Amino acid sequence: LWTLEQGLGDLWTPEVKEAWTKTYGTVQAVMSPALVAAHKQAQAQQTQQKAQPAPALSLKGKTPPELVQATWKLVEQDLDAHGVKFFLKIFEIAPPALQLFSFKDEVPLAQSPGMKKHAIGVLQTVGTAVAGLNDVKTLIPVLEALGGRHAQYGVQPEHFAIVGQALLWTLEQGLGELWIPEVKDAWTRTYSTIEKVMEPALVRAHRASE
Repeated sequence: LWTLEQGLGDLWTPEVKEAWTKTYGTVQAVMSPALVAAHKQAQAQQTQQKAQPAPALSLKGKTPPELVQATWKLVEQDLDAHGVKFFLKIFEIAPPALQLFSFKDEVPLAQSPGMKKHAIGVLQTVGTAVAGLNDVKTLIPVLEALGGRHAQYGVQPEHFAIVGQALLWTLEQGLGELWIPEVKDAWTRTYSTIEKVMEPALVRAHRASE
């Protein structure tokens, strides 16, 4: 109404003001109940969604590779968050390892775009390895090539244990109650296999560069 008054100037007579006041009153009388009803409906839907339990993941009867693949599907739904936790854990376990990365000077580290991007890439590689558990013969040369490439980044054999510890911790945090002994054992074995393939390739690459 104020805007109309400013725009109309001398034409803002009592009759015009009354007409516009009644018009807006009608608009408000129609829209206000609809807005309240929409808010109530949205709240009801949110309450219903919270009340519905998340579908349970059945791990019964699964082989170790199947346990790894089934639980990884849950973890990969939020690679951003898990990736950041994963790398922060690596640097908590081995602070000097941070110096190997280009984002070492980005602060705060937890919000570093460089670390986030790199962490997601690493976890995507883990996902590739997990998917390849059904075809280990094809997976092995992929892991060997990956291990060899890491030599140029200054990665040393002792770093595998650190990464493994951080990865298992990250999985435990992400899976919660699903981190049962069978799942832990399956993931421990899987990472051990990855390490046994990648570490010799890393060592060979270091020797070749000497």
